[in-house]
Amino acid sequence: MSQAINNYLINGSSPVTVGGTGVAAKYFPAPSGNFTAGASVTPSSTSAVGQLIVPADNRLHGQQIDIIAAGNFEVGSGGACPNVLIEVCANTGTPVSPSYTVLMTSGTITAQNLTGTFYDWQFSGRVMGTNGSGTLQGVYSAVVDTTVVKSNVHLENTISGLVWGAGTVGLNTASNLTPPAQGVFGLVVRVTFSVSESGNSANMYQFGIY
Repeated sequence: MSQAINNYLINGSSPVTVGGTGVAAKYFPAPSGNFTAGASVTPSSTSAVGQLIVPADNRLHGQQIDIIAAGNFEVGSGGACPNVLIEVCANTGTPVSPSYTVLMTSGTITAQNLTGTFYDWQFSGRVMGTNGSGTLQGVYSAVVDTTVVKSNVHLENTISGLVWGAGTVGLNTASNLTPPAQGVFGLVVRVTFSVSESGNSANMYQFGIY
């Protein structure tokens, strides 16, 4: 794998976790001590604060970029084989008014009702774009619980209007993030459980652009 451009500083011993009750999408937080000022920051459907920013300093103009995310999940004991959906989304709006577009998805995964049994998931995407086109193109693969659910398929959606040299996504907030001060777009990962159970849980061990 090539050098990291930007990433959540997480690994097998220090993941970020979402879970609990509710059937709304749960967004993985940016960990404390990463590019936050001493506290974890969690994106949501109405705020992209904590997103992973693709820097807009022209070094990625016309370059292939790898987007990597990996983790695992378990389901609670009360739901009968609930469905789980994992998505990697791009934010082309602002931190306080996000506009999310799904780039990569696991599709609907039917999980077994086994508390304490974890199912691995991973995404690997390769994308690129130029100032001339303003669009993002690429392919990705996804594997969940040893099953290839997506294999070298095109991104789920096309995003356009991108500027690789002076983007407008910007800082999550001026007070809690370090440069890059501007971004082409932001990235978030979210998990949706179809059944509300306190035992629902998902970990993310890796999230970055390379």
